Amino acid sequence: MHLAPAYLAAMLLASPALSQDMSVIEACGTDPLGEGSCQVGDLAEALGLLDRGAVRVFGDVGVESYAMLTSLRYAASTLAFLDDGEPCIAEEERYAAVEIWSLWVALPDSAPEIIKEKFDVYEGVMDKIVNLELEC
Repeated sequence: MHLAPAYLAAMLLASPALSQDMSVIEACGTDPLGEGSCQVGDLAEALGLLDRGAVRVFGDVGVESYAMLTSLRYAASTLAFLDDGEPCIAEEERYAAVEIWSLWVALPDSAPEIIKEKFDVYEGVMDKIVNLELEC
């Protein structure tokens, strides 16, 4: 399926998740976790508010969008439990987030640049989840 860049841009702008404050997710796509605009509790909340509209456009280019959303929600749980001082539970949630993402979420090379840029934000967040060092 080939989608015009204008259509993809419109889908991204019309996404219900974009009506929420995406600035935390975008900041955490590049900033270190726990610094500046990328606070653990804020990122947990922002990821927890994502819905299928936030990832629908990725499904249009061949990404397993349901798995993507599920992984991001587990990431939200990971961060929420970490923020609440529950590293053992956070580790279980982190494992699920990482496992789902690594098995089911991949962006095709043929994806348009606008989709790649948006995907990079979520992948940056997931990289932080993958690299969390939790002591249980």
